[in-house]
Amino acid sequence: MEFIKHTIQWCKGEIFEGKMVLLFGILFLIISLSFWKFGTTPNAKASIIPVLVVALLHIGTGVSMIINNRNRQNQYTVEFNANADNFKKSEIERTENFIKWYPKLRYFSLGLIITGFLLVALITTPMWRSIGLCIMITAFSLIIIDYFSEERAHHYHSILISKK
Repeated sequence: MEFIKHTIQWCKGEIFEGKMVLLFGILFLIISLSFWKFGTTPNAKASIIPVLVVALLHIGTGVSMIINNRNRQNQYTVEFNANADNFKKSEIERTENFIKWYPKLRYFSLGLIITGFLLVALITTPMWRSIGLCIMITAFSLIIIDYFSEERAHHYHSILISKK
């Protein structure tokens, strides 16, 4: 397979992941609107805004992933056609740089999960408990997103290294 096809395949994987993140955001938007429309308990009412924030973060992230990676497909093709060797070198450097971030993001997500759990466990105010739950939801979604993204990144990077 020609080298650029691997790059495009990586972008397509990121686009698919962006669509899943967007879908998750839309689901949380529906949940937030349901709390607003049908929620009668203090916890349901307190969850409207935090769940809406989670929804908007996921919708924004998903749309951004889709748009950016569609644009990158064209940009990468142009860069590859202009100078394949420089493109390969820059891709190796780029992947090495962002692969280093995955372990740090796991620790960050763990910190968010602990923070969210402490809010839920130690504070009885419905708003803060809802915020704690939403922090944990966001952290778990980061873990899921990064799990697949990291796998794709390592696979793509190994292809880059093997095609030097």
